[in-house]
Amino acid sequence: VLTIKGIKEKFVSEPIESQFNFQEYLNNKGIYNALNSGNIKINFHNPIRIKKLKDIFLSHFSNTQKSVIQGILFSESEDSGTLSNIKKLHLGKLISASGIFINFYLFLFEALLFRIFKKDKFKWLALLILAPYLIFTFPRFTMVRIFFIKLMRIINETFLKKRFRSIQITAFAGLFFLLVDYHLAYQTSFILGFSLPYMIIAIRSATKNFKRIKKRIVELLFFQILFIPFEIQFYNAISPFSMIMQTVLSPFFLLVAISSLLCFYGIPIYGLTGLLIDGLSHLLGWLQYLSFEIYAPKMNGWWMLFYYLLYLIVCYYRNIGLIPVHRFLSITLLSGITLYHLPIMNLITTQVSFINVGQGDACLIRKGTASVLIDVGGLKNIDIAKEVLIPYLKSQRIYNIDMVITTHDDYDHCGAFDSLKENFYVKQKITDATKFPISMNGLTFNNYNNHVSAYNDNNTNSLVVGFTLSKQSYLIMGDAPISIEQSIMNEYNSIPCDILKVGHHGSNSSSSDEFIKYLKPKTAIISCGKNNRYGHPHKRVIQTLKSNNIEILKTYERGTITYRNYIFM
Repeated sequence: VLTIKGIKEKFVSEPIESQFNFQEYLNNKGIYNALNSGNIKINFHNPIRIKKLKDIFLSHFSNTQKSVIQGILFSESEDSGTLSNIKKLHLGKLISASGIFINFYLFLFEALLFRIFKKDKFKWLALLILAPYLIFTFPRFTMVRIFFIKLMRIINETFLKKRFRSIQITAFAGLFFLLVDYHLAYQTSFILGFSLPYMIIAIRSATKNFKRIKKRIVELLFFQILFIPFEIQFYNAISPFSMIMQTVLSPFFLLVAISSLLCFYGIPIYGLTGLLIDGLSHLLGWLQYLSFEIYAPKMNGWWMLFYYLLYLIVCYYRNIGLIPVHRFLSITLLSGITLYHLPIMNLITTQVSFINVGQGDACLIRKGTASVLIDVGGLKNIDIAKEVLIPYLKSQRIYNIDMVITTHDDYDHCGAFDSLKENFYVKQKITDATKFPISMNGLTFNNYNNHVSAYNDNNTNSLVVGFTLSKQSYLIMGDAPISIEQSIMNEYNSIPCDILKVGHHGSNSSSSDEFIKYLKPKTAIISCGKNNRYGHPHKRVIQTLKSNNIEILKTYERGTITYRNYIFM
């Protein structure tokens, strides 16, 4: 229990590309302000430390085993090879304290109580037995939802003589939660938790006339199609084999879940639980050969709404037996999914994207299916390749990078390369100034710094890369200082530049007024992190750009800045 005094301020967060948007997450919970406080007083300190008890329980397992148990029991994840394999196979739903596991726990406890008492009226005891586990996962909405619905069903059976059907109780619970907090309607756990029972009814009604084996296969296909938008939401891709693997592996994960829960309740089967997890880890390692993905960007809200309306209409017409209409709508739905995942736009467009990698530089150039990265960013506290670049490339339906050009060796320009190369297909890397000019797929890249390797300073040795795409000329300055700008002006009468990636993130060491007048760009892009410790961009640079009537775009304000044109224009 705390007393907190502070000043209420509007909460603003600027996430970098593809990262978790904390502000959107809070806004969806109805939270718009933060309390800026340095005055916090502890009035009461709970002597029972939940986290300490959890740590004691987890200490019986190895780090890999611990990461799996944390996911399954507490929906907490720590990086490990096993969790990485699970994510690659799109099996994330099987490694969190989901409704599947919690309902299974209740089912087992109910079965055990029935075996002891031979009566159904003691079902409520299952909730009581599971209550300590609820404390360790509180306030996860999934747990609260399942406990509340189960309690309502027990009341319906015991006191109301089964007056309401199960699906009605689910509806009542959903309405109750929305009356308590309507912001729940924006949360995935609420949407899935309360829509899935109705979707299951729709699927079963659509497949009721099939024989047993065919019915299971068709239901599996319906479920695969049902979860496509959510799979894209989490992975920027779909895995054609994920649903089959989930079906096959679910019993193994349930065994691990039950064994882990029994350990949590003090039954000392730690060795058996560890053995099960190790066996599962080996199995997942072998299954990595099936980790094939088809990339796609996330669907916006309106597309998802249209998708599920069409999905339900397909189920309806299958149910009532209007097969011609059902077939036409099914083909429409499947064709739409296929077209959504095909990189058709990539074939007919060009793209230049200044990717928001925080305090660093990364620029994607794409012409048709040929892709180039100039710099790849790099931060010490996060893996820019895994958390930013690769999700972004997937969202752009890009399957490989033909060439990476790093302007120089500063970490914020090249630090993410090793991780990118390890986790994504990169054909070649260019760092040598003597390789220029470089031509590829009708694109020509020139380096305008002819003094690379003449100095000991990284910034002075920075490549200055220019190219023209779709009748627009771009100049990427890297971290080249004013001395290199002066050399460029001395050596070249002019350099085509419509869009300038400002040197050294807008530092005072670059972008002289003379050089800006020499280039005459229409737009200046500044790539840096919000409130960075270097003070980028410098006031002098901003003033220089403004005084020359140049449009200024900053990645920390605009996010990723993209120029896209049709290839035939």
